[in-house]
Formats: sequence, structure tokens, C-alpha cells
Amino acid sequence: MSIYRKMRKILIPILLLCVTVTHAQLNNSWIDYNKTYFKFKVGVSGVYRIGQPTLASAGLGSVPAQQFQLWRNGKEVRIFTTVASGVLGAADYIEFWGERNDGRPDKDLYRDTSFQLSDSFSLHTDTAMFFLTVNPAGNNLRFAAAINDVAGNTLAPDEYFMRKIRTAFKSQYNRGFAAVVGEYVYSSSYDLGEGFTSNNISPCCDLYQTYDNLNVFMGAPSNSVSFYVAA
Repeated sequence: MSIYRKMRKILIPILLLCVTVTHAQLNNSWIDYNKTYFKFKVGVSGVYRIGQPTLASAGLGSVPAQQFQLWRNGKEVRIFTTVASGVLGAADYIEFWGERNDGRPDKDLYRDTSFQLSDSFSLHTDTAMFFLTVNPAGNNLRFAAAINDVAGNTLAPDEYFMRKIRTAFKSQYNRGFAAVVGEYVYSSSYDLGEGFTSNNISPCCDLYQTYDNLNVFMGAPSNSVSFYVAA
């Protein structure tokens, strides 16, 4: 009995430590529980605008423009307000670049992060959640208007630049690693190669991808083109 009691005294702190470590890994450190967050969804990447009437209907009509703050996936999103400070007028708005959900948040779900073939598409949903809040402390991320001074610019133009073109396939869902035991038995974890891919490639069925109108600069250095394939 005495041995059992000693083991219990040792095991309880270890279990509490495990619980503490687990909670420390949760991706909610960006949340300020003293603030109210207004959640909305974005399913297609593009420029989005929140007008003053919409803000007023949510009870935010009297909030100074400089205090608005926007979040997505635990990171602050840079926004543009039609007035830099003060209360927004009836014709004013908040504007921002909103990206749909992709596969980047899925990476840590894999048994090994290198098993993810592509992070272009989420395994769960294309819809991203955005959170608008009020941060009176300031230093909130903003876009600022700038003058495009072409005439007074003394910088010499670059002859060329390197452009990256990416093709992400979503023809089928590959279920990833499977053990063959009379039939395919797939891993219940996010495993090797799981995710969206092209159709199967075989001797009967090639995969072609053509890129046109690339505006290639013929004076660029040799061997300046690189190809990367995830398969």
C-alpha cells in the first residue's frame, strides 16, 4: 500500500505536466479574452470591403478607424481604412485582401510534416475564418497610400525578374499510405502523400501541362529555369 501511494504522488505531477504541455501547443495565443471578436467567412481569395453601415449594425459605428484590427489563422491581417483616424462616415469602409483557406494549417496534422505533397488546398474546407476586433492600444497593421513618382525616380529598371508559376492539381483525393492485407487498408493518420493530386499517371495516361505567354527574357543567364515536382 505504501508503494502505491508513493507511485501516485509521483505520477500525478507527471500527468499534470503533460496536460500543461498539451495546452501550451494550442494555437490560440493570439486571442485577447478581454476583447470581442466578430467572426465572418471568406471562401474565395480577393479584395473585400466592410462598409460603415455594416459596422454600425454590429455596434461598431462609433469605433475610431485606427482601432480596428483583423485576424486570420492567428496572424494579424493588414487592412486599409478610408480615413486614417476618427469615426468612419457613412460612405467610409474597411478594405483588405482576404485569402481562402489552404493546406498550410493542415501541415502539423501529418505524422511527418514532409508527408504533405501540397499546401494549396485544405483537406477540410476552402472557407477561412476572419476575426474583426477593436484594439485601442494602436499599432494595428495598415496599408497606406503612396505616390507613384515615375518622373522623379532615378533607379535603373531591372532587365528581368524571376517569376514562379505553380500548378496545383485537384483532380482526385489521394488517401495516402496503405498496407496491403488482401485489400488496401489506409492509415487513420494524415500519412504519406495524403491530399489532392492529379489523376493517376501510367503508360496509357500521360499528364501534360502547357505554359504559354510567359514573356521570356531572351538575355537571361543560361540554366535560369528550374522545375520542381511533388509526386
